[in-house]
Amino acid sequence: MSTTSQELEGAVEGCARHLGTMPVALGQELSFPLNVASWNIQKSGNPGWLDDLTTFAGDTQLTFVQEAALFANLAEVRPNAPLYQSFSQGYTSGDLQTGVMTLSTHAPTMQCNFTRLEPWLGTPKAAAVTEHALSGYSQRLLAINLHAVNFTLGTEDLRQQLRPLKTLLSHHRGPVILAGDFNTWSDARQTLVDAALARYGLQPLGFEPDLRTTAFGRPLDHIFVRGLAALHTEVIPVRSSDHNMLRARLQLTM
Repeated sequence: MSTTSQELEGAVEGCARHLGTMPVALGQELSFPLNVASWNIQKSGNPGWLDDLTTFAGDTQLTFVQEAALFANLAEVRPNAPLYQSFSQGYTSGDLQTGVMTLSTHAPTMQCNFTRLEPWLGTPKAAAVTEHALSGYSQRLLAINLHAVNFTLGTEDLRQQLRPLKTLLSHHRGPVILAGDFNTWSDARQTLVDAALARYGLQPLGFEPDLRTTAFGRPLDHIFVRGLAALHTEVIPVRSSDHNMLRARLQLTM
């Protein structure tokens, strides 16, 4: 086993051990119903992205952002209220640092970050894992924000990227949201994701009309849940990114 693999295994085990154990700050519990959004903002490079994020995700308690640029002040989405930013670094070029960022109105109790290199480009794709206390419930919510590897031959690199997340899903007993840009542009990639997550009780949310961004006829962005049911879902077309935004209103079922 390589050193890199050993380090990853140790990080996963450490993250799993802390699930459900970290203290909860006073008043920092999420409440249901829960508004969530997921959006790849294309490195904050297009005009109007902050206006769209504020307009369409300003009322959410959890927002899963992919290709979030670290220089962008995402706290402006809620200028008059606290907004916690959980960032996992992916691509870096010069002064530009991007990755996935989970925005939450209440402080997470813990955060773990994982990356996987694109095999052709050698650039990392990131996942941010946060855990959140829930008002009135002893269980906690596991929130995973994923930007999946894209340029691969076959599905092995995607399978390996999901491995640490599956370990956490097997340890966590409460509800789960796993959202992001899965780059599911082939039947094989979609089948892998569906089967891997179904094993741990996660099911994809449906959208009607389904206006999600596609490649080769397949949607790239998804929200998977466990122990939660959707009261409402929608896809919001935007011009400020090459991905449309996903929104959902969720109720606890566990």
